[in-house]
Amino acid sequence: MSFASSTSSAGPAAAITLRPARRDDIPAIDAMHFLSVQVLAGADYTPAEIEAFFGHLGTYDPSLIDEGTYFVAEHRGQLVASGGWSRRRPCLPDAEQDAALQDHELSANSAKIRSVFVHPKYARLGLGSRIVRRAEAAAQAEGYRLLELWATLTGVPLYRKLGYQVLNRLRIPGGNGTELAALHMAKLIDLAADEDFTVCAA
Repeated sequence: MSFASSTSSAGPAAAITLRPARRDDIPAIDAMHFLSVQVLAGADYTPAEIEAFFGHLGTYDPSLIDEGTYFVAEHRGQLVASGGWSRRRPCLPDAEQDAALQDHELSANSAKIRSVFVHPKYARLGLGSRIVRRAEAAAQAEGYRLLELWATLTGVPLYRKLGYQVLNRLRIPGGNGTELAALHMAKLIDLAADEDFTVCAA
């Protein structure tokens, strides 16, 4: 899931570095995710839906940090974006919620782009794209060709820009009587291409 808005490159982004996330980053990641959702998602989701996202679904899986597949963008000691990938699909905290997504199952053979967020003050600097491309490159290095994700409405423009195609629309039970609209998206990459990839039809 992602709450990164569509972004474009700008000069200040050159001073922002990407690195693997560490366990001691978790408080800063949590705070940045909260700001990102509160500010960037308001045009796409109601307050009750945003509350469900925080209270019942969560913004990311910290075990990705231990696996070395979650990254952060840092500017002058502040974490300003994060995101990553995994070999396994996201699992929702409630069994009933998880079962509701069985019709939208992600492929066992795909790399899953996970939990891309950008600090609202750093939106439109290309950070969402940088994070996703870093995750794509890491997955490609392990031989993955198919990339998939469940995107929030807020994140869809970013993923479209990066070549992802909509496969299906879904509604994720929020646990408080709400359902969050999201999209199942995917793309294929050419493993023989260079680091910028050749995007194939997904």
